[in-house]
Amino acid sequence: MRAQASVLHLDLDAFFAAVEQRDKPSLRGKPVIVGGVGQRGVVSTASYEARVFGVRSAMPMHEARRRCPHAAFLSGRFGAYRQASGIVMGLLRELSPLVEPLSLDEAFVDLAVGDRSLAPEAVLAEVATLRARLTEATGGLTASVGVGSSKFIAKVASELAKPDGVRLVAPGTEVETIAPLPARAIPGIGPVTMEKLARLGVATVADLQRLSSRELVRELGRSQGEWIGALAFARDDRPVEPDRETKSISVEDTFETDVTDREALHA
Repeated sequence: MRAQASVLHLDLDAFFAAVEQRDKPSLRGKPVIVGGVGQRGVVSTASYEARVFGVRSAMPMHEARRRCPHAAFLSGRFGAYRQASGIVMGLLRELSPLVEPLSLDEAFVDLAVGDRSLAPEAVLAEVATLRARLTEATGGLTASVGVGSSKFIAKVASELAKPDGVRLVAPGTEVETIAPLPARAIPGIGPVTMEKLARLGVATVADLQRLSSRELVRELGRSQGEWIGALAFARDDRPVEPDRETKSISVEDTFETDVTDREALHA
């Protein structure tokens, strides 16, 4: 772990929905849901007005319609999203040459370059300037920003800052900061892993911290057990990688109705 909070994680707030609200004034302050608009579509982004009704990303669209029938349901405009994302990524690269985009609306930035001060007050002042410039340059979009001594802690901090906030986790406070969080806050703990951990009485990160590395390895295997055990104590030395190799490109479509005809599927 770094001795200073010098890794920044930025996450644009309800990005797709926020772009739609920016470009269509009639949608401002109203629930907006972006995703596949068919019966089997899935929610990509829900505005905070829609989240009040329990709508969230990855929810089936039919469930979102049931929970929030008066929302605006939109299929999305990726050209507009890419344009806004390009502006934001450009601002981040003015901060540092070490920017690692994770998606259109999310990126890590390594602040430990150049001769900038990494004192917390100096970093927070720089973040305040960044967020103001971002909102102005994008026509009103907002971002949540976390700063910490590692990528894991910076991402946790941005989650704690949502929406439209800033959180800096001071070095030395990482373990106590993450202790009360759900165990699912640790990358690599999905539904299947959580089921295994629940059998050990795990609900929070603090519960993970009470387990021995031997117990985690026995339950999850060496690689995953050691990884989760390290993150439970905020041990993460992954660098910010601006030139990560693209491993794959995927395209996905969902049929409106089940298709079982082999020839139709082949076509």
